[in-house]
Amino acid sequence: MKKNNQKLIIHIGLILVLSFMLIYAGQFLFFRNNSDNTQGKTDKTQNSAGTSLNSVQPLPVQYKHKTEIIKGNKQEIYMLEFDPRDERVEFKPALSFDNIFGFEKLSDICKRNEAYAAINGGFFYQFGEPTGMVAIDGQMLTASTGLSPVLIVDKKGARFETFYSNITLEHKGNKIKINDMNRIGKNNDIVLYNDKFGSTNRAEIKNTTIIVDNNVITTLVESTKEVNIRKGMNVISFYGGKESIPEKMGLKAGDKVNIRMEPYLGYRYQAYECGSMLVKDGKTVVPERDKWAGTLGNRDPRTVIGIKTDGKIIMLVADGRQPGYSEGMTGKEMGEYLVKLGVRDVAMLDGGASSQMIINGSLRNRPSYKGIERPVAGCFLVKIK
Repeated sequence: MKKNNQKLIIHIGLILVLSFMLIYAGQFLFFRNNSDNTQGKTDKTQNSAGTSLNSVQPLPVQYKHKTEIIKGNKQEIYMLEFDPRDERVEFKPALSFDNIFGFEKLSDICKRNEAYAAINGGFFYQFGEPTGMVAIDGQMLTASTGLSPVLIVDKKGARFETFYSNITLEHKGNKIKINDMNRIGKNNDIVLYNDKFGSTNRAEIKNTTIIVDNNVITTLVESTKEVNIRKGMNVISFYGGKESIPEKMGLKAGDKVNIRMEPYLGYRYQAYECGSMLVKDGKTVVPERDKWAGTLGNRDPRTVIGIKTDGKIIMLVADGRQPGYSEGMTGKEMGEYLVKLGVRDVAMLDGGASSQMIINGSLRNRPSYKGIERPVAGCFLVKIK
């Protein structure tokens, strides 16, 4: 009887030991594996609301793709929304190859700048130079024309303003008006250049040029050809009938000068001159024609940028010219649609085959030219810090 009791106790003991071993092994095999799978991951896949799939915290940028039927026409619409005052977001314009001239794929600009998202920018001339003002991180690259709204973003938020950039050269109490900035000079022009224009002023006519380094004239050049532009320096060229002005002002090497730009917009602002306003103060103000896009009565691919009543920026691309997939929107249809979304102010950007949106490295919409990217002169970038 005692032997049987001893055997029973031994069996029970063995069962208990084996049970503890199995429980421990199960914890090691299953719970550790789950922990290893979730630690140290950086999730790069986002859902349509802009939320990280493996994260509780939403991204500060929201992306949406909507299919809408507007006045009986199917429309594929892509939207990006964010608060420019959010410290996690960096929003700014960018130019192709970081220069005034040229064209570059939107995806390449986005990749080079390590941006999360991008849309195509405003209108441009034949060789890619912007038609209006562009300023990046407080540095003005081209002047405002005073003809179209400029989107300005600073630490206070975003706003649209229409103004003319007034640039003057000041020397010993005298002032001379500078006609333009980073443009090909013509007869009787006075043009200010920096290295974003290129390695020279591309002069095609006779000019007198002063080179300014840290507000001091280093060189005065009389030339019938191009004058070199060195990085970090300003070059002011007096063309044709204005070439005698430096002599009349008594400008010479070693003199201190001041280049004044008005209105003064601060140190770290971003600015980009857009096309026509489509919505202003929550009401549609769509014109029949835009200076650059032409008639707004056609259903075309369109890109717009706007400010909502809560101060958030909305960037929107609508595909078009693709029957059965997306017809495209008229300017009026776009304006009315944006008002319904709660947008306070909206301006046009370049459209047609240039209408494009990149999110997380991939092209999200279907451009009207064979569904592929068309190189652009400039864009808007959104970076997540």
